[in-house]
Amino acid sequence: MKSLNDTKLLERIGFVPHEGQNAVLEAVKDKDIREIALSAGRRFGKSLLCAYLVLREILRPNRKVWIVSVNYDLTQKVFTYLLQFIAKVADPKTFKVHNRPFPKLTLPNGSWVECRSAENPNSLLGEELDLLIIDEAAMMPPMIYDRYLLPTTTSRKGRVVFISTPFGQNWFYHKFLECTERDDGASFNYPSNTNPSFPKDEWERMMQLMPEAVFKQEHLASFLPDAAGVFRGVTEIINDDCLADSKRGEVYVMGVDLGKHNDFSVISVFDTSTNKLVYFDRFNKIDYPLQKARIIAAAQRYNNARIIIDSTGLGDPISDDIQREGFIVDDYRLTNKSKKNIIDKLSIYIEQKRITIPNIPEIINELQAFGYTMTDAGNIKYSAPQGLHDDIVISLALGVWGLTNITEQGNALEEALRMRYFGQGRQTYL
Repeated sequence: MKSLNDTKLLERIGFVPHEGQNAVLEAVKDKDIREIALSAGRRFGKSLLCAYLVLREILRPNRKVWIVSVNYDLTQKVFTYLLQFIAKVADPKTFKVHNRPFPKLTLPNGSWVECRSAENPNSLLGEELDLLIIDEAAMMPPMIYDRYLLPTTTSRKGRVVFISTPFGQNWFYHKFLECTERDDGASFNYPSNTNPSFPKDEWERMMQLMPEAVFKQEHLASFLPDAAGVFRGVTEIINDDCLADSKRGEVYVMGVDLGKHNDFSVISVFDTSTNKLVYFDRFNKIDYPLQKARIIAAAQRYNNARIIIDSTGLGDPISDDIQREGFIVDDYRLTNKSKKNIIDKLSIYIEQKRITIPNIPEIINELQAFGYTMTDAGNIKYSAPQGLHDDIVISLALGVWGLTNITEQGNALEEALRMRYFGQGRQTYL
C-alpha cells in the first residue's frame, strides 16, 4: 500500500477539514510535537478528525496505534469512520478487521490500530505505540493516563493526541495548559460552530434552552471552574464539630441510599433545627437483614428519626420491613426527574450554606466529583464520573429533601434554582 501526502489523501477519502481540524493537522506534521490537546465543543467533528489522524499514521509501515476512550462505544464511532476511510484507499482483501477481544484493523504493511476502553485499565498495560488517540479525555479518571497510558509511547517516542469537550477544570484542563507551555506540545480550543455544518438556528436554540454554564462548556468549549460539578462551595460548609449525638427533644431526618452489588449503602442524619449532618455511616458487602438492623439502630439513636429511603428496586422490601417496626418511612423512587429534584435542592442548600457537613474526605470528594452528562436529546443527566460512586450524594440529597420541602420555601428557593442553572432572563422548566 502506497503512502499518500495529505492533499491527495484527503481528496481520495472525500474529507474536507474545516478551520479547527486543519489547525490540528498542521501541528501533526511537526515531528517535534509529541503531545497535542484539542478542546472542542460538541459537533466539532472530533471523531472524524481522530479517524483521519489514525489513517495517515497507519498508511506508514509498521505503525502501532491505539484509540482509547471511556468505553468501547465511543471508540467504535472513530473506528467506523476509519473503516470507511481505509476502504477508499485500499483493496478490502488486503486488510483485516477483528472484533475480538477488541476492535482491531491490521494492514499488510505491518501497521495496526486497536480500540481500547478505559473501563478495563489493566488492558492498557504493556504495549508500545507510535500514536495514541485519547478521545473524550476529560471524561476519564485522572489516573488512567499517568499510570497506564503514558508509558505506552516512551520507547517508540510516539505522539499523544488528547481530544475532548471540557469537563470543568479537571486533569484534561491541566494537560491542555501543559501542552500550551511546552516546546514539544500544542493546544487548540474551538467552539462547536467552528464546524460550518453546525446549523446557525440550532446554535441559537441551544443558547436559549441550555443552562448558561452548560452551553459555555458543551458548545463554547470553555474550561469553567466548577462547571462540571453540580455542587459549588462544598469546602465552605465544612465544620469539624458537626458530628454529634442526639439531643432530647430534637427532630432528626435520615437519608438512606441502599447499595446494590458492590455499591455502598449510606446513612446520613440531619438535625432539623441546625441543618447539621450529625451522623454518617457508609458500608458495603453486608447482607440486607444486617443493613436493615443498622438503619433501625441509627434511627432509634436519633429520637426515632424520620427516614427517607431510596426504595427503588430492592429498597422496597427493606422500606416495608422498617415501617412494620413502627418507624416513619418515606419512600423515594429515583427516576431521572425525581433524582434531579433532590440533587437541585441539595445543590442550592450547599451553595447558600444552608447545611453543614463534617470534614470527612469521602463526603467531600464525592460531592466535588459529582457532575452531569448530556443525553443525545440535549437533556442533563446527573451522575458520578466514570468508575466513581454517588451513594453519598444520594443519601445526603434524600436527607436534605426532608429538611424543608421545596414547595414550602416558596418563590425564593425556586428563583434561586432558576438563577443557578439558567441565569437572568432564561426560561425555566422547573
